[in-house]
Amino acid sequence: MVLQASGPNALGIVRSLGRAGVPVIACDHDPQALGLRSRYVRPHLTRDPLADPEGFCADLAELGATLPERGVLFCTHDEALAAIGPREEALARWFARPWSPWATLAPVLDKGAQHAAARRIGFPVPITVEPRDERDVERAAHELRFPMILKPREAPEFRRRFRAQVLECRDADELRANWELAAPYGPQISEVIPGGDECLWTLGSYRDAQGRPLASFTGRKLRQWPPRFGTARAAESRWDPDLAGRCHALLDELGFHGISQVEVKRDPRDGRDHLIEVNPRSWLWISLATACGVNIPRACWMDATGTPARWRAGHRSGLRWTLGAKHLAASVREVRRGRWDARSALASVRPPIVDGVLDPRDPVPALAQYARLARLARGRR
Repeated sequence: MVLQASGPNALGIVRSLGRAGVPVIACDHDPQALGLRSRYVRPHLTRDPLADPEGFCADLAELGATLPERGVLFCTHDEALAAIGPREEALARWFARPWSPWATLAPVLDKGAQHAAARRIGFPVPITVEPRDERDVERAAHELRFPMILKPREAPEFRRRFRAQVLECRDADELRANWELAAPYGPQISEVIPGGDECLWTLGSYRDAQGRPLASFTGRKLRQWPPRFGTARAAESRWDPDLAGRCHALLDELGFHGISQVEVKRDPRDGRDHLIEVNPRSWLWISLATACGVNIPRACWMDATGTPARWRAGHRSGLRWTLGAKHLAASVREVRRGRWDARSALASVRPPIVDGVLDPRDPVPALAQYARLARLARGRR
């Protein structure tokens, strides 16, 4: 059961499992969601877990009662985790949840708790304050260095409200104005670690209930959209065992079980990795891990169902991943405006390369995406 099957994140899970012969049901509240178009799924509509968490879980329970055997849940966004968590026992009859119990998981969804765990084990974090009122904001404006970002401790409502991961502040006036907008979401104020998008590294993994890593992948972003504070539109696999070890130590401290992404930013001044966030579920470019030999969804499914593993994970470095429809057009604009150099742009699409949506073996999601982009372009004209 792949929940919130709206984009490349879900397609990565669907294709990894479907090609291994696992029956997949893809769920979303939007009938046009890309994951519902895959040849590997049975599509199913549910209510929106952010707008109606109770109804969303009721829809899952109703579906679960019709299944011939117990299903395994895969979450692609925090909203589904937050909806299921307080109601996990009510769903346990029909579904395995291959992630930490809610009492352990709830703090992991809080960026403040993530930073506290990192500090306990000496894992570097950006200089951060958690303001309670305007006086704390004024103090941050005098004591921290600009640029700064306002980042939500718990992200779903913030992202839906602002359609952004963070709010960037280049001076004190911008900080005050953004604080006024974002205060209801209890954001942190953090200094920005220097360096480009290529300094953002990831450990993606699946850990069993005993905290043992059954599948681990490392890689880095090459470009985001929007640049600096967005989501990946190009990335590459790069095995970094030291990074994997440090990030697993943080997951140990959090007591985490399940699929996760630990994202860090490598400071070009001293080479230290600073924690950006822990996403306690799959992430946008999880399909790159599968393509380079680390099938995280399959490892998770095998563990959740007690299926003996009959494959061995490898890790191929130097494989690139893009969201072609978004990346190519954005790269051309950035090169023309002098915001990115042509050499780096060309290197980001150098073979070997996989696309997060376009796949000749499963073409309908990409056809639907390009048709939607064409309609939007016509509307803008």
